[in-house]
Amino acid sequence: MPTSHAQPDNGVARYGACLAAQKQGDLLILVDESSSLQNTDSKAARVQAAKYLVQTLGRYADRIQAKLDVAIAGFAENYVSEQNWTPLTGGSAQHVGDQLSTLASKNDGIDTDYWLALDGARQALASRGSGVGGADRCQAIAWFSDGKIDFTARPLTKPYADGVRLDSPNGVAETVQRATESICRPGGLADQLRSRGIVMLGVGLGDAASASQFDVMSAIATGRGLNGMPCGNITEPTPGDFYRVTNIDDMLFAFDSLYPDPGVPQRKGPVCELQVCQEARHDFVLDRSIKSVKILGSGGTPGIVPYLISPSGQKVELSNRTGQVSTEITGTPVQYEWLSDSSQTITIRNSGSPDWAGKWAIVYVDTTGQHPDAVSRVSIHIITDIFPVLIDAANLAWHSGQTINGLTFGLADGQGHPVKPDELAGSATMSVALEPDGAPKIPLLVSVPKNDIGKPVDADLTAVKPGHAILRMSLTITTAPAIDRNGAQIAPGTTLSPQDVEMSIQILPKLGLPTPASRIDFGTVQAAKGANGELAITGPGCVWIAADDQDNVIAAPDGIGNTRITSPANAPETCLKVPSGQTAPLPVTLRTDRDGRGGLSGTVPVHLSSLTNPSDAQVVDVAFVASLTKPLSKTNFVLVFLAALLLGPGIPLALLYAGKWYAAKIPGEPMLAERIPVEVDPDSDTVIRNGTPFAMADTDLLRLVPGLAGGARKLSVLGVTLTATVGRSPFGTGHIVVEAEGRVSVGSALPGTDRTGLKAVLPLAVHNKWVVLHDPSGPPNAADVLLLVGGRTDTAARQRIYEDIGRRLPELLAALRHRAVDAGLAGPTESERGSPYGQAEATTPPPDPFTTAEHTARPGSHDSRPFDPFDEGASCDDS
Repeated sequence: MPTSHAQPDNGVARYGACLAAQKQGDLLILVDESSSLQNTDSKAARVQAAKYLVQTLGRYADRIQAKLDVAIAGFAENYVSEQNWTPLTGGSAQHVGDQLSTLASKNDGIDTDYWLALDGARQALASRGSGVGGADRCQAIAWFSDGKIDFTARPLTKPYADGVRLDSPNGVAETVQRATESICRPGGLADQLRSRGIVMLGVGLGDAASASQFDVMSAIATGRGLNGMPCGNITEPTPGDFYRVTNIDDMLFAFDSLYPDPGVPQRKGPVCELQVCQEARHDFVLDRSIKSVKILGSGGTPGIVPYLISPSGQKVELSNRTGQVSTEITGTPVQYEWLSDSSQTITIRNSGSPDWAGKWAIVYVDTTGQHPDAVSRVSIHIITDIFPVLIDAANLAWHSGQTINGLTFGLADGQGHPVKPDELAGSATMSVALEPDGAPKIPLLVSVPKNDIGKPVDADLTAVKPGHAILRMSLTITTAPAIDRNGAQIAPGTTLSPQDVEMSIQILPKLGLPTPASRIDFGTVQAAKGANGELAITGPGCVWIAADDQDNVIAAPDGIGNTRITSPANAPETCLKVPSGQTAPLPVTLRTDRDGRGGLSGTVPVHLSSLTNPSDAQVVDVAFVASLTKPLSKTNFVLVFLAALLLGPGIPLALLYAGKWYAAKIPGEPMLAERIPVEVDPDSDTVIRNGTPFAMADTDLLRLVPGLAGGARKLSVLGVTLTATVGRSPFGTGHIVVEAEGRVSVGSALPGTDRTGLKAVLPLAVHNKWVVLHDPSGPPNAADVLLLVGGRTDTAARQRIYEDIGRRLPELLAALRHRAVDAGLAGPTESERGSPYGQAEATTPPPDPFTTAEHTARPGSHDSRPFDPFDEGASCDDS
């Protein structure tokens, strides 16, 4: 049995509750690729378990109509994106599984670098933007590793361990310590993930003797390690869960914990010898309102076979056969599949059979009679497809200082259709509480029976400050008892785990005051030189950030010093005045003492008053977030480079550069291209093509890009030039710079642009990527999208790329336009002209002696020095 280090209020349950509310979210599968896996997981059981996870979540997303996206990444000495964000559905699960299969052979890494793995995951998830209503997106990391933080000694310094070379005396041990401290210090990398609501499911592969090596990993996942190590400040509610596993069955049960549907706690028991027996039954009771049941089961060893037993006593053997098998029992359809030589997934569906309601069982039988001590275990998910809901939630305004009368709760199915409580054959209780950030929770319903769920209740907000809150709704269903033909009870109903739903609520200021947006998102920035942002304000009212107010930092990168958020509206006399019915941006600037690498989050006090009485103000703590980047120190690089040349290793270093340059090519695989003009509808944020929503046309992707035979360092595609560049560091891989005369651009893969924010960069493998090309002198909502699609992709894969464009392009274009305005390449939009402040003054970076003015200011210009080791060329990072 996997050892769970979870609490009743566990992280994965909150992830499911968020998905049930927002109907959208992200899952990042993060898998160790270190060489130790050649011994610990030689059969790649991690891949099989991850495939099971995506298959079950894909079907769940279909059923509740959720837009769930999944990405795959690996880590060893670096974080490596293996599969970009892909919509996860029942239909796409096979494609995602195929991508997971490629991880089976990726087991030759020389480090186990938690820090770079988690920071890469943080950046990938931060790039997804906000969730519904500006709240945090529903996001989780399924993180697999077979060992502790470890490094191979070599002449290298990690970014979080300045001054410590891995090949120095105690270099490995000190780097391990630096990484652990940077992750687990208050406000460190673990808190940076938790502050964004990201749930962590950690799965550590190792036997009981190796349990101590997972103290750090389990602490990162849950807040406290298996051996008691604390990690971070944000530990309530429990950040996530950790499972120590030893084999394929353990992994399957660990990943099964991410499945959101209610069920019963994982059970274990004996197995029967040679034939079905009473003492080994795993019983569960169903009634007519149950839609289906999904069982993950294991007999613990080969040769043990499950039997499914219906309420009438009929049984069916689920023998070990290849692939998915369909059968039936007394009119109930059964599907099952053996996932290993001892484990299976089993699904039964309510087809209206008279033998559906009653006491069912799954029993494991040792057909060999040779395993008397074998242990069976099952995880049973009983699917009601019924969720708690707040009636008319979209039309409710939660104002501080008021009592909201007549809140009504109810039930709905996964597609949002109302369900009457009396349609439940069994019993149910519902609890609801409003939990404002940093304040006691306000109970609204406490275990009320199903017949009282719809009775109106009041929410007293008279003492609640404006800001963020969570509305937690929990429905616990107990199936109707099993009865015999005479109506006598033969078994009590089965009580399911709660079906939770978590809605993000914004507690608004008092009536008559302006309303700020829920957060300020500065995006990815170098904050030491200042980064501009804005906070949307809806009138009527007057808003300012006082010059002497201090922001509250919750999590921040190492060594950035003080953080300050300021605004030209810094007093009642200079406040931003917004008329009734209008929305205007409050310009803000973020600045830190020093640059850093990591996530920054916190709150800033914002003063709100009426237009007529600025002296009577209410203060609201507004959240802010940013992803900070730290440029490579040019001085340190030059000194190290010259020292290397003088002290001897200059030739090997030159060989590293030469090898990196040689490998910096666009792969010589067939590629199709299409350049499509689009617009973004300002009202719906819909991407429009020729007057209709963006979609693939029959005439698309018929152009084969010439010049790719053997790979290419430079390629012209439909008026756009793709150039390979290697950057300054001799390590890592090169990337592609995208140049289009007169256009600013952003790519679909991280980091998207070079450090100017105006020129797209792509990985060398440009196939199945896309680029947004925007004319800064043209309309702010117009662009071209350049598609670069692998010539061997099928229609389904191409359709996913088009769907990705439709979903992500509006946000990418808006951010690109904003950067163009800040750089003086584009004029302000109408909304900016109408702002009481007009265009916010852009922060001008100091002159850069390593970059020409032409290089930084003019989009589409050619970088004449892409391979100069002392200059970034068009590089976006240090690789």
